[in-house]
Amino acid sequence: MISLQQQLRRQWLITILLIMLPLLLLADFGVRQLVTDTVMSRLQHDADSLIAALSHNENGEWQLDDSHLGTLYQRVYSGHYFAIRDEHGTDLRSRSLWDKQAPVIPLTFGEQQKWQQLGIQGDQLAEQWLNWAKGVRVQDHDFTVWVAEDITPLKSELNRYRLAAIALLAIALVTLMLIQRYQLSRAFARLEPLKQQLRALRFGERDDLNAASGLYPQEVQPLAEEIDRLLSLLQQRVSRSRNALGNLAHEMKRPLQQLQLLAEQLDASHQIVQRDALSRLSRLVERELKRARIVGMSSPGRQLKLAEDLPPLLQILGQLYPQARINAAFDQDAVLPQDHDDLLELLGNLLDNACKYAGGEIQLSIEAYQHQDDQAGWRIQVRDQGPGIEPNQCKHLLQRGIRLDEHSAQGDGLGLAIVSDIVDSYGGELTLSHNQPHGLCVSVWLPMQQIL
Repeated sequence: MISLQQQLRRQWLITILLIMLPLLLLADFGVRQLVTDTVMSRLQHDADSLIAALSHNENGEWQLDDSHLGTLYQRVYSGHYFAIRDEHGTDLRSRSLWDKQAPVIPLTFGEQQKWQQLGIQGDQLAEQWLNWAKGVRVQDHDFTVWVAEDITPLKSELNRYRLAAIALLAIALVTLMLIQRYQLSRAFARLEPLKQQLRALRFGERDDLNAASGLYPQEVQPLAEEIDRLLSLLQQRVSRSRNALGNLAHEMKRPLQQLQLLAEQLDASHQIVQRDALSRLSRLVERELKRARIVGMSSPGRQLKLAEDLPPLLQILGQLYPQARINAAFDQDAVLPQDHDDLLELLGNLLDNACKYAGGEIQLSIEAYQHQDDQAGWRIQVRDQGPGIEPNQCKHLLQRGIRLDEHSAQGDGLGLAIVSDIVDSYGGELTLSHNQPHGLCVSVWLPMQQIL
C-alpha cells in the first residue's frame, strides 16, 4: 500500500512536470524566435547599407563603395556573406565567399524571401546559413540583394542554454522535492500526538483523545472530536449498563437472602414464601431480558429512522403487553440524529413503563419542536391513561440515584432513571406532568445534534 506522503509526492511531481515542460518548450521557442528575428533584422540592415553603397564607376559599371562595408564581409569564410545580381550579368559578391557560389534567386522589385540552408561545408566548416533576399530598384535598375549569416555559433549557444535550462530545472525539481519532503514530514509530525493518543487509548492508558486541546491540525480535528464523542457515548453506555446490573443485583439481594434462609428451613410452612421470592426474582430477570430485546444489537453512530426502526419496537411491545394499544404519530421521513441504540432504549423504557403500569390506550408522538430558547430539536411524548403519580413523586423520580422501585416489590422508576441518563448525555430535557383526564405524560426534548 502506497503511503499518503508518497501519493502526494507523485501527484505533486506530475503536476510540476505538466506545468514546467510546456513552459520550458515555450521558453525555447521564444529564444529561438528572438535569435532568428535579431539576425534577420541585422541582415536587413546590412542589405540597406549595401544598396546605399551601390554606384556607377567611371566606366558606367556598377560598383560598391568599400567604406560602407564592414570588415566581416572582407574576411574569408567569416560567416557573413552577400551578393548583388541583376539580369544583365552584374554580380557583386563579398570577399568572404572566396571561391564559393551564392545561391541564385531572381526576385522582382519588392519581393523578398527568407530561409535556412546548409552553408559552406568542409575545411573544418559546417555552416548553417540564415538567408534573406529582396528585389530592389536603384536608379531605375532592378537588382536582387542576397545576404546570409552563419548561425551555427548561435545554435551552439542555444544548445548550451537548453542544457543549462534543463539542468536548472532538474536542480529546481530536486530542491522542491526536498522542500516538499521536509514540509510533509513536518506536517505529518503534527499527527504524532494523535498516534500516541491512539496508542495510549488502545492500551487503556487514557479514555479519550483530548480533542478539545487543539493539538491536532485543522483537517484532523473533526475526526478527533468525533472519536472523542463516540468514546463518550460508549463510556456512558457502559456506565448505564453497570448501573442496570447494580440495580438488578440490588433487587436480587433480598430474594436471595430469603432463599438462603429458606434453605435452612425446608418444612412445608415456608413453601409459600419461597415461591414468592422466586417469583420476584423471575420478574426482575424478565424485565432485563425485555430491555435487551428492545435495544437489540449495538451499532454506535447509527441514526434512528422512525419509519424503519419504530414499528419493530411497537410490535415487540404489543407481544409483551397485549392489553396495551399504542397509537404512534410521527413523520414517516423523520430521522433523529442521536444514536440509534440510545433512542431505542429511551423509547423502549418509556413505552414499557406505560404498558406495564397503565395499559389501555397509549399515545406516542414524535415531532420537531422549537425549544423555549429558540433552539431546534425533537420532542417525544408518551401519554397514558393509567393511575399516574403524585406531583411530589415526579420530582423525586427525576433525582439522580433515586429509585422508587427500591421501596416496591413490583418496581417503578428504574426505566425513567435510564431515560434521564440518556437525555442528560445529549443535553436534553425530561419532564413529567399530569395527563388529562388522568394518567401520566412523559415529555423528552432532544436538540438537533447530528452524528457525523
